[in-house]
Amino acid sequence: MDKFEQALAKVDGFIAQYPSVTQYEKLKELEEKTGHSKVYFFVGALSLILSLIYVTGGMKLASDLVGFLYPAYMSFKALEGGKTVDGDATQWMTYWVIFSFMMLLESTFPLARTVRFFHLIKIGVIIWLYHPQTSGAQVIYSSVVRPNVQKFAGAKKTE
Repeated sequence: MDKFEQALAKVDGFIAQYPSVTQYEKLKELEEKTGHSKVYFFVGALSLILSLIYVTGGMKLASDLVGFLYPAYMSFKALEGGKTVDGDATQWMTYWVIFSFMMLLESTFPLARTVRFFHLIKIGVIIWLYHPQTSGAQVIYSSVVRPNVQKFAGAKKTE
């Protein structure tokens, strides 16, 4: 099996794993009617959506969507079910505090956006914040936010 076929198999596994998000049944119907792989339709639709996002809102919109869509979905799951695969409600609340602060800084210091590849860097930082293997939001909260807020709030430091 060559690399292209391996990539197709991975995408096929992904769309089968999340049937409600990827509209798996509709993709299967298209595959049966046309004889072309459902993976091609999925990749084509995804490419079209990403192109429209880029054309209409640019990288700012793309980075804001990366920072909002998945975390909002996981926050909803955490609120509805108590625990999620990637952590609990506390992890997502921590993410939203850090993300909100980041957005505030971005709007307060617009010159930051003049940095080359700012939005690509922002996307990387956002993914680092919420990715379960890195939990960057927890790192920033415990090392920067919590100690400084405790100084002003007068709370005792607990570990």
